[in-house]
Amino acid sequence: MNHLHQIALLLLLTLGSVSVQAQVGINILNPDTSAILHLESTDRGFLPPRMTTLQRDNIVQPKAGLVVFNTEDSTLQYFTGRCWLPTHQEDCDACIFDFNISRTSGNIDRIIGNSDSTKVYINQSNGASSVGVYVVATLPQGISVSIDSAILNGNDSTWLRVNADIFAPAGTYPIVIQAACDGTIKSQVFVITIDPCIEVDIITPQLNYNLQAANNLPTATPVCVVVRIPPGLEMTNDTSAPVFNSGNLHPQSKVGIFNQGLLLAQGGDGGVGAGAQGQTGEGEDGTHALVLTTHTHLVNTGSIYGGGGGGGSVGYIATIPIPQPVGNFNIGIGAGGGGGAAGGKGGNLSNGFGYYEPGLDATTGSLAQAGSGGVLTTPIRFQVTVAQFTITPAVFGGNGGTYGRVGQAGSLNFNLDVTINIPFVGNTSIFNQSFPNPPISNFPAGGDAGFAIKRNGNTLVGPIDGNYQTTALKGPVGN
Repeated sequence: MNHLHQIALLLLLTLGSVSVQAQVGINILNPDTSAILHLESTDRGFLPPRMTTLQRDNIVQPKAGLVVFNTEDSTLQYFTGRCWLPTHQEDCDACIFDFNISRTSGNIDRIIGNSDSTKVYINQSNGASSVGVYVVATLPQGISVSIDSAILNGNDSTWLRVNADIFAPAGTYPIVIQAACDGTIKSQVFVITIDPCIEVDIITPQLNYNLQAANNLPTATPVCVVVRIPPGLEMTNDTSAPVFNSGNLHPQSKVGIFNQGLLLAQGGDGGVGAGAQGQTGEGEDGTHALVLTTHTHLVNTGSIYGGGGGGGSVGYIATIPIPQPVGNFNIGIGAGGGGGAAGGKGGNLSNGFGYYEPGLDATTGSLAQAGSGGVLTTPIRFQVTVAQFTITPAVFGGNGGTYGRVGQAGSLNFNLDVTINIPFVGNTSIFNQSFPNPPISNFPAGGDAGFAIKRNGNTLVGPIDGNYQTTALKGPVGN
């Protein structure tokens, strides 16, 4: 050891045993006065101890402020006295988590299904606070997003689901999913594509409309069809066919109907005859407004009215034995049923009864009124040889039903009084009796109301099954 080295070693030993105040500078002659150690370099850095988490945790009684580089987390960490804290973390209880989704894109065709989903994964490695999951998206009407569970903890997951009804506009829409905990926000993007449906706009009044036939739609493969009926447009029928029938579509097809117009079904005709001599006299059933042949989603702000049932008729035919000098008297009396709304014809028997009042026709249009049954209440007087006959009737044919209502049964009774003039005595009744005897309580029934919507077992999204009398629906909805 040379002389200079001996002097340096002696100096270090002396300093080691004496407390001094000084700054140490490496690559700098004048270290900053606020620093006990000042390092300067333009081509090298400071390299702290590098170790795994296990190695770090094996340090015995670490002092607060002790610094290491964690090779597993690739972070510079220091000991706070309670925990090893990464430099980017605020405190020992800060929320640390990873956030991922199983799929970044999806598709909804609205034939096979009207929804798609992605699984959301949270792996929370630090902190006691929960992770909240929510959605940021601007979506058109008809597309909705939901999260099964919006609060997650630890190693947890949930589902994000997207639904598109049949009226949703086709297109591709980004949905931002965000997870937040203690001020930390992470984002993922799920892109959903909505396939287009066939668009049908009805712009002129229609009679006995068949969706499939009118638009030559496929029958061998399922399709998605959206039909729009504008405000005030009137659709009617003139046969037993419905006003609107979705037709012979493939059974897996999906149909959406956005109705703002008027679907007005034909009413049943009023009954004729009265159950005598083979004449049944029942009112006809009303026809149906909307008949489904496949899965249908209906939004109805217009009017869908089933036809009213025709009223039942009443009648009585008999031979009545009258005391001499009159003998047997043949009578036929009755009334026709009224027509059901809209446009049902009143029952009118042209012959077969001596006294008969036909029912009235129903009117048409959205404010159609049912036809009233025929009415006979005015006394009928006539002379037969020496006898004076007076028939006092109370004969009422059944009224037709308004939109979506059954036709009514009628009622009938009358009194027959026969008098003759006996010299020195005056007018004397030789017969006075009410008919039918015994009274009849079950005259022919009115017709049933037509369906507002006949499902035929198909799924209907919109009105639930029931009987309606509203401005939007009149008549039954169901099978």
